[in-house]
Amino acid sequence: MAATSQRKRLILSVTAALLLTDIALGGYAALRRQSKPLNSRTSDLRRPSTPLDRRSQRWQDDLHFFAREFPVEQVDFAKLFPPEKFHQDIAELERDVPKLTDPEVSLRLMKLVASARVSHTMVTPQDELTFHPYPIRFVWFSDGPAVTEANQQYKAALGARIVRIGTMTPEQLESAIAPFLSYENGVWLHEISRDFMLNREVADHFGLANRDGSIAMTFTRPGSEPFQLKVAPAEDHMISAYEAYHLPVPLSRRHPDDWYWYEYLSNDHALYIQYNRCRDKKKEPFKDFAAGLFRFVDGAQGANKVERVIVDLRFNGGGDSGVIDPLINGLKSRPWLSTRGHLYVLTGSGTYSSGMMAAVEFRNSLHALLVGEPSGSPPNEYGEIKDFTLPNSKIDVQYTTRYFRLLTDSNPQTLEPDLTVHRSIADFLSGRDPALDVALKHQVRD
Repeated sequence: MAATSQRKRLILSVTAALLLTDIALGGYAALRRQSKPLNSRTSDLRRPSTPLDRRSQRWQDDLHFFAREFPVEQVDFAKLFPPEKFHQDIAELERDVPKLTDPEVSLRLMKLVASARVSHTMVTPQDELTFHPYPIRFVWFSDGPAVTEANQQYKAALGARIVRIGTMTPEQLESAIAPFLSYENGVWLHEISRDFMLNREVADHFGLANRDGSIAMTFTRPGSEPFQLKVAPAEDHMISAYEAYHLPVPLSRRHPDDWYWYEYLSNDHALYIQYNRCRDKKKEPFKDFAAGLFRFVDGAQGANKVERVIVDLRFNGGGDSGVIDPLINGLKSRPWLSTRGHLYVLTGSGTYSSGMMAAVEFRNSLHALLVGEPSGSPPNEYGEIKDFTLPNSKIDVQYTTRYFRLLTDSNPQTLEPDLTVHRSIADFLSGRDPALDVALKHQVRD
């Protein structure tokens, strides 16, 4: 159990430097956004040429800058990156630059940094080097990957299970791209691989793309024959399966863009709180939100009394760990809501960084039962993020400056729930939320 004094020390550090921010969560997703059209005019960093030309020199300058700055800034550098191998990899990349495309140089640099298996230490191509996404998004459910969003042209794929991406199964492709991604457990790999797998540059690297940049994707639905779509890179507006097929939207997805909100579930005498960002909204700081929430709780009496609280952290990628304190303190001062069996916390692969830290605090200090799937980040990990930008390519290099240990007696890869509940493709298509259902109905046995 993490001591209260230890948590206070951690919070001070977190508040000052955003211990475990949601930058990492957006890093790989950023590869999908705001990319230039493939036929746009690009800089002299775009295509390989001959050694010692201007493009090669600019890349070599960037690599020299990286090799000088990164070892000084990254905490425990020698432990995480054996220096001899690190400098050998840099030298080999410098040598190979003239025969590599810019995306290939970026991928090599990503692979080098990802080798430490520190999820907050990563490389993200920016601007003209941002990768070009295919307009399909999916989720890894318990029984496989299924499409949750797509642009109108590929509407037929919505809700379908992905069978192949080019010549590879999704599982094969995820295994192939894993060395390029910064992660510490398979849960987080599942979370971040979704965006990284479906872009033109990755498809080119693994020989999956056609000459025009498109990729053949194969899908299937229960009781139907597999079907194939030829998907091209695009930044078109995406629609969800919920929108396209008028599927029932579960409570947890009704306000996906709201940082925090709550709803009283009268049939269950339960208060559902979704906490998606460890940040203060400008118009409603979290302390004001919590004050309003507890005014409702204290005023709800008789038939409308709150008997159970459910805090949903499944979509919380982090931020400032101190923001949640008013909620934790308010629950502590109301013992009937913080005794075992009255407080439940939902976790999943998106529970990361300070979101994961909040789950630890709920369990340790408030006797909460964790329900759902394991967290995306481990309780003990590197954090306190900073970054720098390579001068020519504008690649963002994110590094960590401190190691934090929330659990002193163990070092698990994930924060495991007390009640493990998975979600299937059928659950998604029917609007069911099994983890929330368990949290609403579970009874603690004496």
